[in-house]
Amino acid sequence: MNRQIATSIGILALLLWSTLVGLLRLSTETFGPIYTVTYVYTLSAIILYFSYGLPDFKKVSKKFLCISSLLFVIFELCFAFSITLAQSSEKSIEMNIIFSLWPTLIILMLAFLKEEKVNFLTIIGVLVSFSGIVMINYHPNLNFIDNFYKNPISYLLIFLASLLWAIYCIYTKKHSNGTNAVSLYFILTTIALWILTFSTQGINFPHVSAMTSYLFILINAFFFAMGYLAWNVGIIKGNMPILVMLSYFSPMLSSAFSVIVLHSSLSTNFWYGAVTVTIGSIICWLSIRKNQVQQTKLAT
Repeated sequence: MNRQIATSIGILALLLWSTLVGLLRLSTETFGPIYTVTYVYTLSAIILYFSYGLPDFKKVSKKFLCISSLLFVIFELCFAFSITLAQSSEKSIEMNIIFSLWPTLIILMLAFLKEEKVNFLTIIGVLVSFSGIVMINYHPNLNFIDNFYKNPISYLLIFLASLLWAIYCIYTKKHSNGTNAVSLYFILTTIALWILTFSTQGINFPHVSAMTSYLFILINAFFFAMGYLAWNVGIIKGNMPILVMLSYFSPMLSSAFSVIVLHSSLSTNFWYGAVTVTIGSIICWLSIRKNQVQQTKLAT
């Protein structure tokens, strides 16, 4: 598979993921947060297993599998429950925008690891991104701190999810050696979810008669599974800087889709904040690209 095709597959992942928040939240209203997440991941794991199978354990570093699996499972639990445990549909969409900080976090981590140089433009981009998060969570007589205390679990989970996803992307790119173990990750996540479900809910499954509710779960699982499969192909074999740049626009698309599906009404501050986060992330990306161009010129 050449690099252009792999990059295109990575772009497809971004489109599939844009439906995730809306469909997850829609199912949560019927099945509840724990069963929604457990059902979606179980079906996604099955789809991925039959579509891709498991990696060849003889050819894969055991250390890589252990670390990447741990990062992925914890990330997925944090992300999914931050969305489903949010107080409202509008808050679920806001959580997704906060999660979009992960590309900025990747750049900061690369700078910390001394793989990228931080310049003035990078600092401006980071400040702009975080100011967008504050703007999203500003409401009349209610600031970011007030919002945080009203729904602390979702906020903590989504910040941790964005951090873990950034670490996962960097670690996978550096140590995977072309291995795509996403089906294994989903199976492990599913096992963790069923343990959590039985320990907290017992064997008390929700009684839902409407077939459309199960159809939404199935569609969610299919898009979810194919999105991760496509993204892993993209970051391992494609052009990661291009994918990171395009990913900055996916929260806007996801928010628009969620508003339609959930019939939500978002404030003007939300859209200003979402655009601000996107602009800040693009500034960060441009600063890194500028460094890379300068290094290439010096090398030649």
